[in-house]
Amino acid sequence: MSRKPRNAAAATGLLLLLVLAACGDTPAPPAVASAESPAAPTAATAPSALTRYVDAQRAWVGCLRKEGHNVPDPDAKGHVDLGAYLATAKIPKTDAGFVAAQRACASLNATVPAELEPRQPVTPQQLEYRRQYAKCMRDNGMPTWPDPGPDGEWPQDGFGGELTPAEQEANMRALQICDPVLEGKPQGEYDPSKVVNG
Repeated sequence: MSRKPRNAAAATGLLLLLVLAACGDTPAPPAVASAESPAAPTAATAPSALTRYVDAQRAWVGCLRKEGHNVPDPDAKGHVDLGAYLATAKIPKTDAGFVAAQRACASLNATVPAELEPRQPVTPQQLEYRRQYAKCMRDNGMPTWPDPGPDGEWPQDGFGGELTPAEQEANMRALQICDPVLEGKPQGEYDPSKVVNG
């Protein structure tokens, strides 16, 4: 199988970043809806957009379950509580099996429709944390990790391919070390015992 080595490691890192956002551990924009503050869409578009989104999230959950992770169903707004699943299953966010499942199901993970939950702009401080995070990832074995755009969003196009075992190990190490940086904290330490192969 052909792959794009310059982009593969970044793709997995970006995927895990979305997982972390869904778990509420980073200031990144949420990957799934939260029911707190949806926008006020028109009556004609809201139900169909919400229905399509919830259905897409159900398909994503079904894929994760086929990959061996019994994540909960989405709620009425499409939110999937990955944090609760990880706590109950007693696996870390960087579990290799869970990351592999996320990667396998990535094409089914829908983004929140703008009419349901418009993204809040990142603050200048959050943007700086994201830039520091990108540098940290590059400095710790992920040389193709991209910088965020001026709006704080991570580039989503051009990623693909499979990680080699060495790239996967580098990815897990960098994520552990750099995860605190997204919250403005110092870099963490790598603890191989926290990476559970599943």
